[in-house]
Amino acid sequence: MNNLLIVLILLGLCISLSNGFDMLGGSKVTFSNQLEHSKLLKVLCDNDEGEQLVKIGKEYEFTFGDSIFKTTRYSCKMDQGPNFKHHQEFVAYDASWSKALEATCKWIAREDGIYFSQDGNPPLRRYEWDGPHLLKT
Repeated sequence: MNNLLIVLILLGLCISLSNGFDMLGGSKVTFSNQLEHSKLLKVLCDNDEGEQLVKIGKEYEFTFGDSIFKTTRYSCKMDQGPNFKHHQEFVAYDASWSKALEATCKWIAREDGIYFSQDGNPPLRRYEWDGPHLLKT
């Protein structure tokens, strides 16, 4: 009986650890619309929250617990309105980018490209609209 209880406890711990560390806080990905001329920003990520429309000056963010195995990764697509003809697809978060338990990634949509800031560092332009997937830094 004691062995069965120990096995069940260990199994429960393994399942909860593989699903993330929500109890320790969460990592966050933010998308900020700093486009001009009242353009909407459409964001679609593989986080199961569906398509999000972000108005000028507003942000969309989602938080999550990282996998203990550092395998958490989210890919996203951003399109700028009004006709959403300019777009870019990219990896918005990868657990290997940060050593912090609560990593923060911020993506900023501007007319001249998409900027990235991690863990409070100044934003740098990483992508062009409709351009190559990653600018050389």
